[in-house]
Amino acid sequence: MVKEKDYKRKVTHSEYIFMNEGAEQVGIVNKLEKEISHHKKAVIKKEVVIAQKHFKYVNDKYIQLLDGAKIIAIGGGGIFFILILMVIIGAFKFPNDLLTSAFLFWSIFSAIGFLFFVYYYFTMPAKETIYNREDGLVTFPGFMWHKNITMSIHDVEFAFSQPSAQGIGAYQLRIVRPDKMFTQTFGWFSGNCYEDLSYILWFMDKNRPLPPGDAFDEFRGRDFERRKAAGFPKPMFPSRFPTPEANTEQQKVRERIGGW
Repeated sequence: MVKEKDYKRKVTHSEYIFMNEGAEQVGIVNKLEKEISHHKKAVIKKEVVIAQKHFKYVNDKYIQLLDGAKIIAIGGGGIFFILILMVIIGAFKFPNDLLTSAFLFWSIFSAIGFLFFVYYYFTMPAKETIYNREDGLVTFPGFMWHKNITMSIHDVEFAFSQPSAQGIGAYQLRIVRPDKMFTQTFGWFSGNCYEDLSYILWFMDKNRPLPPGDAFDEFRGRDFERRKAAGFPKPMFPSRFPTPEANTEQQKVRERIGGW
């Protein structure tokens, strides 16, 4: 396991100003309500965390996802590098076409694309995705060179994606950026927006027990004692199903002290 580090970030936004201005955005049209409606299908397994797949760190206080921005930059640069190689090969095979408009277009296009992703790779700001259960904060990447955004989970707007022209990619969970700079897709659990959002809200509701998944098992006792010391306050988000404690004895203690 990676050593636990500071995970609290300063709040950068508290509202969606453009919503008050009447601006429409895909993410707002497909807005999701903050409700725990699904369970069991979306879980975080310990073996996935240990293997550093998707998750950088997971415990009872926060979840930090691995940064995928550099992978995107490398992938984009790789595509344009292949285009450059194809242009070079074409130059040797068809030397008489070097001055044609098509050859010049693909030469300039592939070179600019490659240089763009190289520049982005070395100049992009730190990209972080952190679900801070302890402080109720969500940190997610800004668009391109924009800095990370941190908001209270109560202020964050979630939405689902619409299908592409080919009819695919629908109902992926998205988080709406408060600066009009598109939405951020988060398909990191089941790929279903309702299941993914339910799991995120379950984890972020620090008044509830930790959600399913053996990655949390070693922290359940500590989390239970924290909530017990606080008097088992009522949950922050509604749920369509019960969220009991890890065992019957703990459940009885919660019912006796918290009344739920």
